[in-house]
Amino acid sequence: MKYVRVEPLRDQYGYHLDPQEYLQVLPQISETLPVGATAFAADSSHYDFRSSRCVKDLQLGKTVLVDEEGQVSLELCLAPNEWKHLGGLRIQYSDVQRFSVDVAETDGTLPRLGDLQLDEILPHPSGMSHEIAFTCGSIIVVAADLLATWE
Repeated sequence: MKYVRVEPLRDQYGYHLDPQEYLQVLPQISETLPVGATAFAADSSHYDFRSSRCVKDLQLGKTVLVDEEGQVSLELCLAPNEWKHLGGLRIQYSDVQRFSVDVAETDGTLPRLGDLQLDEILPHPSGMSHEIAFTCGSIIVVAADLLATWE
């Protein structure tokens, strides 16, 4: 990620998470982001670790990729953490140009990608890029726009 910091702590029992640099540049970059991406990134709860609508600690539940009439759409269903969230988050991407998943090896005791740590949405010539960092991997989506809905 360019601005959001997700760095493992030296003792390997957690992460240093810092979205502050991203939040400082967000007002400028939001002028060139698509409408849905701006609404999701600029939501005051997005990076508020005390909020039930903060993305931290969600887990990837289901992914649906559809190629219909030459246009690819993607839906990520992120399951809630039972101690933090009231419901899950569904993110629908339109006109997907890139979708990649990088999974780090795990010891088998955690879900494959692990818990969502933080994410970052940036302008892209195709619309926007969305990078999502998990404890054991990451997801990158480049698309025209997204629609994020809390369930």
